[in-house]
Amino acid sequence: MNINNKRNQTADILKGLAVIFMIQVHVMEQFASLHANYSWLGKLSYFLGGPFCAPIFIAVMGYFLASSEKTLLCFIKRGVLLFSAGILLNIGRSFHLFITIFQGKYNLDPLFFVFGADILSLAGLSIIILAFLRLISKKSLFLFIPIIILFASLDNFINTENQPIFFFFAYIIGDFDYSYFPLFPWFSYVLSGYVFKIIYDKFNHILSPFTYIHWTFVALLTSVIIFFTPYAFNISMDLNIYYHHHFEFFLWVTGFMLLYVLLMNAITKEFGNSLSIKYISWVGKNVTLIYVVQWLIIGNIATAIYQTQNFLECELWFIGITLFSCFVTIIYQKIMDYNKERNESLI
Repeated sequence: MNINNKRNQTADILKGLAVIFMIQVHVMEQFASLHANYSWLGKLSYFLGGPFCAPIFIAVMGYFLASSEKTLLCFIKRGVLLFSAGILLNIGRSFHLFITIFQGKYNLDPLFFVFGADILSLAGLSIIILAFLRLISKKSLFLFIPIIILFASLDNFINTENQPIFFFFAYIIGDFDYSYFPLFPWFSYVLSGYVFKIIYDKFNHILSPFTYIHWTFVALLTSVIIFFTPYAFNISMDLNIYYHHHFEFFLWVTGFMLLYVLLMNAITKEFGNSLSIKYISWVGKNVTLIYVVQWLIIGNIATAIYQTQNFLECELWFIGITLFSCFVTIIYQKIMDYNKERNESLI
């Protein structure tokens, strides 16, 4: 990916596709009946909501953190803000559920839903950890690659079956229903994006332009990824295993991401001015707000229709929620632009 003063369109496309795939898999998780979930279309939906989503999203974040010149304090502030936003989003998307709990309809502990380890909390903690790692070295592969391996593989050797129910563990290595994105293994993807940027900067003269050696490597990697895709497909279908996967799946996803980025970069160069690509890029630019809006909608509706919808109904929900999330984002942008112009006119 070429980095310049303009926005990186490939990165925006990757983030845009990631959040679109996230919306559809969130709809499936929360709305779809068991029959729809276990249909072949349901299984495909979960696969698209696996390696195409969270790993890509946080790896892209790591990629840009590697080129950031912000101070330690700025990193920590941003991390705390994202972590806090994750807690607030948990509360917002579970608001309807909390009402039913307090009405006595469900015998559930609301704290489990308040302190769920979702992707925003992961992003916040990851930025804070990176802030301190950068004090040791900003560009050392000898520092970051062993840490990637540590976070991707340590979960293999730790028994989490008898963990005490302590909310802090959910963010680190917890094997609970509300521990969706603990640091082990997910921080490894942030660091993978970070390391990719370091390697790209150091060896760009070797990596481009593509030669027969590069194409041979891509062909071999593609063959390996395709061969093990059934394995990755099955991992993506089991959410508990997916959220707490092991080193083997991390290796597959890392290889997949490399090929996926190359493909999206080629598509961007060829079709970057097309309407569909521009739309996906716009979604990527506004990924955080769209992500928040879609969860607020899905989370609160799910309390009323949890796992009752067939596949067609889920697809209609997906289209409607995606379009409405984009609509809310446009309205928000117009309000912000109006306030900005109004403030400037008063100066």
